[in-house]
Amino acid sequence: MLFVELSKYEDLDEDELLASLTPEELAELEKELVDIDPDANVPIGLRQRDQTDKTPTGTFSKESLMKYWENETRRLMEDEICGGSPKPEEEEEEEEEDEQDNKLKPEPSKETEAQSRADTPMLLKPQRVEPMRLTPPPPPADPNAMGNPTVVDEALQRALGNDPELTEVNLNNIDDISQETLIRFAEALRSNTYVRVFSVANTRADDSVALAIGKMLRENSSITSLNIESNYVSGKGVMAMVQALPENNTLTELRFHNQRHMCGAQVEMEMVKILRENHTLIKLGYQFNLPGPRMSMTGILTRNQDRQRQKRLQEQRQLQQGQQGAAEGALNPRTTALVCNFAPL
Repeated sequence: MLFVELSKYEDLDEDELLASLTPEELAELEKELVDIDPDANVPIGLRQRDQTDKTPTGTFSKESLMKYWENETRRLMEDEICGGSPKPEEEEEEEEEDEQDNKLKPEPSKETEAQSRADTPMLLKPQRVEPMRLTPPPPPADPNAMGNPTVVDEALQRALGNDPELTEVNLNNIDDISQETLIRFAEALRSNTYVRVFSVANTRADDSVALAIGKMLRENSSITSLNIESNYVSGKGVMAMVQALPENNTLTELRFHNQRHMCGAQVEMEMVKILRENHTLIKLGYQFNLPGPRMSMTGILTRNQDRQRQKRLQEQRQLQQGQQGAAEGALNPRTTALVCNFAPL
């Protein structure tokens, strides 16, 4: 039955039928054909025809829209900072009144929009909080942080001249001192016999200064405290100083913590291995990263402290015995006289 109904359309002239249609009917037919047989080259999301043709419902006010978004942005930022506080009803009513007033205003011209855009303050975005970096702690407060009173040239000449009154060379926190000057100080202290404390903390000392200090420690026999903290010494410079300690029998304190370059695990293990041969160092200003070298170094320092204590006790006993012997000889003059009488002529 269906085939019989469709057979009557076979003899129709399509060109004659299309020529008889009005422009409105052709546009409607074209829309229907698009829905029935869409173009395969057009994405599926774009095949639906536009059905949003309508007349504007009101005037557009760019100024009121910008003000609205500024208020919303300010409110969101205040909520983030203050933890989100509810907005009072009075403020909401004022904002509604402002929006109604803005709708009643005439639409501004292009020049007015440009001027208002220039006068409108730009909202600053909240600054991004950078993650905390694992950096060495700042150096401890130094009494000379506000200005080191040491006269560099004068101190260098006194160190070269082996001045007996110069027992401490303090160059801490001197910004304008050069690496060459620090090396000259290290070379001057090789043969110096009076300086006990040498400090070059926070002077931008690098590996070249550390190498010169290592050579100085091999020859110097008077310095007991060395401070080279808060500088640019790497593991190479640290090893140059540590390798000189087995030959040094006077240094008791070495501080080289808070360097820009990390020593590393290999340097820490090699450091502990070398310092086992030193028996005078009792203070080491460095924080180990590995627990193994840290525990080993604690044992070495404890061992050296016990040796120093035993040495002091032995010296005290010898001094007491000498004093007792001198006191007995002074209290028994007859014994002294008898020894003198029976002595062989």
